[in-house]
Parts: sequence; C-alpha cells; structure tokens
Amino acid sequence: MDLSLLCLLLPLLVSHGVGLEDMCREERCKKHGPAIRFPFRIKEKQPDHCGYPGFDLSCTDRKETLLELPTSEKLYVNEIDYASQLIIARDPDECLPKQLRNFSLSRSPFESGYKGLSNYSFFNCTSPKGDGYNLDCLSGPGYNIYAYTSDNSISYTDLTNCTKLYNRSSVPSEIFEMKNILYLNWSMPGCQQCEKQRKFCKLKKNSRASRETECYDKPKSNKGMVFVTRFSVHFETIGSFVS
Repeated sequence: MDLSLLCLLLPLLVSHGVGLEDMCREERCKKHGPAIRFPFRIKEKQPDHCGYPGFDLSCTDRKETLLELPTSEKLYVNEIDYASQLIIARDPDECLPKQLRNFSLSRSPFESGYKGLSNYSFFNCTSPKGDGYNLDCLSGPGYNIYAYTSDNSISYTDLTNCTKLYNRSSVPSEIFEMKNILYLNWSMPGCQQCEKQRKFCKLKKNSRASRETECYDKPKSNKGMVFVTRFSVHFETIGSFVS
C-alpha cells in the first residue's frame, strides 16, 4: 500500500461529509452544554471565519462555556437559543449584582433581553431595611447592601445608617429577582431565517469585510471524519510495517 491509494480514496471520503468546513462544525464544552456554532466560535480552537466579531466563547478547565464581555465581565452560558437569538447566562460566583458596578453592553454585540429597565442606587446599610432589594451575596456580618430604584422607592426610604455606594442606569429588575440569571439578545447577524428553514448560518465566502451571511444545510453526520481518522491511523500503521 502506498500514497497513491490514499489519493484515490480521499475524494470518496470528502463526498461522505469531510471538508474544509469541518473545522467550523458544531461544538460543545461538555456533553450537555450549549451547542456552539455560528455566530459563536470557540476562540483559540476554531478559525476566525467560524464566528462573527464579538461572539467568541471559551471552555474553562471545568468545561463551562464562558463569555467574556469587552468590559472584562465573565459569564457562564447556560443556553443559546439560536431561533430567538437569545443567551441565558449566569455569574460564575453566583452573584450577578456584583458585576453591575462596571457592567456594560455598549461595546458588545449584545443587548439586554429585558424590556423594563430602571435606574438604581446602591447603599451599604448597617441596619436592616424592609424595602428595596437586599443583595445577600454582597452583604456580610454587620452590614447589608440594598438596591433602590432612583426614581421611586428611594424617595420613600429611611436611609439612616446607610452610605451611598454608586448609581447604575438601565438595570433590569430581573437581575435581583431571578437568582443569578441574565438574558442577552443579539440582532446582528440575523440568522433567524436560516433557523426557520432548519438550516445553519455562516459568513458568505469572500465577504469578511461586508460580513454578509448565508444559510446552508445542516451536516448529516460526522461519520466521515471518524472514518478518515480511523483510516489514517490504520494507513500509518500499515505503512510502518511496510517500511
């Protein structure tokens, strides 16, 4: 057996689903983790063209799917809904309010998945208060951290024994109510039409500058790649014996 046989077989293997686009195939950080495909990609594992700018993900040592925003906030991704273009994420330390001080989506491709946004003021209080949101994960022995809406509840609150920490604008109240769950939407690239057709989405060839997308049929299976791998190992083994 020599290389001429491999050259004859390669076109057949490619016809069984093995191609250059295999590097952009759907991935997961762990077995039951969210499916990762365009517009997302796993950075340092998949080429740039597999994803859209700003949609880089990574896998942690514990195989969690990690999204890092431009402002350095890090979130674990629980689920990605490609039809609705929605991410369901959580704070790695189970304390999402902790990230609010510097949290911003202005330089990311994402926007808040909540409709009602309010302005909040945060206070450190040495005595318990009966109103506002008590942020347990930020509080400690002898003090409690509270969040009050700047345009309503703060006007009727006794803030004696409290020190104001900072203000944050356009904050969804669900961050305090939903126990560490954050919803993020994206509008571009718009691949909903591909999802409706039960197809996948990708960048058009030679359109990286314009960032146009197109739909393509979902790969039927990855059996071709498995076969190629097994064949390559088998071929190398035989080749070593022949040598």
